[in-house]
Amino acid sequence: MSAQTERRIIGDDYNHATDGEYKKLRDMAHKEYERRKELSQKSQQAYKSGDGAGAKQLSEEAKKHGEKMDQYNRQAAEYVFRENNTDSAHDEIDLHGLYVEEAEEFLGQRIQAAMQRGDPVVKAIVGKGLHSSGGVAKIKPAVEKLCNEHRLRHHIDPKNAGVMIIELPNGPQQPGQVYQQPGPQQQPHYQQQQHQGNYQGNQYHQQQQQGQGKNDNLLVNILCFCINKFLK
Repeated sequence: MSAQTERRIIGDDYNHATDGEYKKLRDMAHKEYERRKELSQKSQQAYKSGDGAGAKQLSEEAKKHGEKMDQYNRQAAEYVFRENNTDSAHDEIDLHGLYVEEAEEFLGQRIQAAMQRGDPVVKAIVGKGLHSSGGVAKIKPAVEKLCNEHRLRHHIDPKNAGVMIIELPNGPQQPGQVYQQPGPQQQPHYQQQQHQGNYQGNQYHQQQQQGQGKNDNLLVNILCFCINKFLK
């Protein structure tokens, strides 16, 4: 872990909670949210009272405020992500200041890029929930869920509870070993070879192909996940 990352985790570096620009963008998004909510309620009331035209107009106005809300939140997410990750190592990603869906999207993109580079791990700085409402961590369980959905091995850094290390299936396969994604009734990852000669060589080649195929499928799944997040 880089020294820059260690400083961010303990709070000696950039802090989104005190950043005026970040707070302004989130506040603007919240105001648009409140306005959308208000107009949506009025639209429902108009519809119930028989004013279909008025209900439609109010609904359209609410939709516009919802779009503005999304724009401000997107600007805030891109801003805080840039500030947090300017000096990050290539295998690190700081998710502080992001909402859950934003964090999932950025992390999915980073995992995809890391797999294409052949990186063995991604170190996600998920924090400890200190800035979350009620002090309850939201990013960490979301990242765990994402890893479980894509069957990526992961664990908390024993040196820092605010960092999750995500293992990527990119390491070179040893003879007689093949990466297998976790699942019910899974066979052992490492199978002892009992036969020698050409049979062993052919089996190793087949296992390499199987491992590469699973890696490709994982990349496709993560890409689809990122696209779905973007289109929401």
